[in-house]
Amino acid sequence: MSNINQLYNQYKKILKEYVSLKSVSTDPKYKPEIEKTVKWLKAFLTNQGFKVKIFKNYQNPIIYAEIITNKNLPTALVYGHYDVQPAQYKDGWIKDPFTLFEDKKRLYARGVVDNKGQHLIHLLGIIEAYKKKSLRFNIKIILEGNEETGSAGLTRFIKDKKALLKSDLIVISDGEMPYRPMISVSFRGTVNLKVTVKTAKNAVHSGLYGGIVPAASVEAARLIARLYSEEYKINIPEFYENRIDPTQEEKEHCKEVMKYKKKLFKDLGFKKTFTREFENECLVLGYDTVVIPTGFSSGYTEEGYANIVPNQAEIKFNLRIPYGQDPKKIARAFVKGIKRLLPHYVSIEGGEIDDIAYPVKVDINSKWHKEAITLLEKIYKSKVLFDYCGATLPIVYDIKTILKQDPLLISLANDDCNMHGVNENFNINLIKKGLEFAIKWWGE
Repeated sequence: MSNINQLYNQYKKILKEYVSLKSVSTDPKYKPEIEKTVKWLKAFLTNQGFKVKIFKNYQNPIIYAEIITNKNLPTALVYGHYDVQPAQYKDGWIKDPFTLFEDKKRLYARGVVDNKGQHLIHLLGIIEAYKKKSLRFNIKIILEGNEETGSAGLTRFIKDKKALLKSDLIVISDGEMPYRPMISVSFRGTVNLKVTVKTAKNAVHSGLYGGIVPAASVEAARLIARLYSEEYKINIPEFYENRIDPTQEEKEHCKEVMKYKKKLFKDLGFKKTFTREFENECLVLGYDTVVIPTGFSSGYTEEGYANIVPNQAEIKFNLRIPYGQDPKKIARAFVKGIKRLLPHYVSIEGGEIDDIAYPVKVDINSKWHKEAITLLEKIYKSKVLFDYCGATLPIVYDIKTILKQDPLLISLANDDCNMHGVNENFNINLIKKGLEFAIKWWGE
């Protein structure tokens, strides 16, 4: 354990530097910080013995690094992303979000889990094994800088560099677990789109017209209300076409996951969850087709008041599409469906897809999965859980379709980490468990 504590202190020191770099990909003003991060990573990896190359024609730079020690060894590819979500102290952080801080149980900072802190665990495990000459794989690393904006350039990179990225095993740690080891099996796809609801040519005076003409704000709100049953099922039958039901084994996996996840919903402040025709929330997240209105605007929203009847309202929608469904087809069915839900005196514009990612499912029966499961259960002293994730990780689809691999998706972070939120944090005990796994996986 003393070795793990020493490695943890080293990890913490490196992570402090890493998270101080404000590598926010969603805002162009952070471009200089992205460039600083790339320089820092190049220097760090080079100093540890990696051969490093920077690829610059795929949005933000992609860092490729390798250690090839013996061509007879299998080759492992590790993926991570160095870009992070925006964060400001005024949002409610305990301290500056780009300064690593610690309490007795957790490390806090933007990127501490998503994803700097997780891929750094693997990097340190690899570096330790390389120093001890016990590395049991040749290593390839890719670290991208646009995961938080959809990884649009990454697909092209993987296609262009398919030969360079050839490997026997691909490892990704970019998820959460309920304090028990967890391997991800599937990810839903996603579509973002927006529509504009219109009721007239112009906004009009609320005193002269209010109450006798339709308001776009009201009609848009009614549309959203009509979309949902009381159990949050979408009132568009075509929305669920070709949806695949879970197998009995998958139902058992989800039942096991829910033993540990129930508390999380309460801790987040939710008093009710919806399972519809499914047995539990895990199955909904893995297998259900879902739409959420993520943004709504209508009329005057600045300081003061404008006494008008709004003539248009904009709604932004996020669709989550399970494996088996085509996101483009489901998006088209959704737009046609909401048009049917509108009264004849209301028109709708837009509905084009702004962002899209495809659902994917991984075969977890490979020899690498079996080996990882055995090691994880030994270290954590607990059975591995299998997660049917409701979120999206675009690179997994690219790996399956372009590189023809089933990646090993090992979550290392606590599921109460506030990923993307205020006070993002990484449980220290889980960091140490992760480091123990990394040392043994890469070197022993």
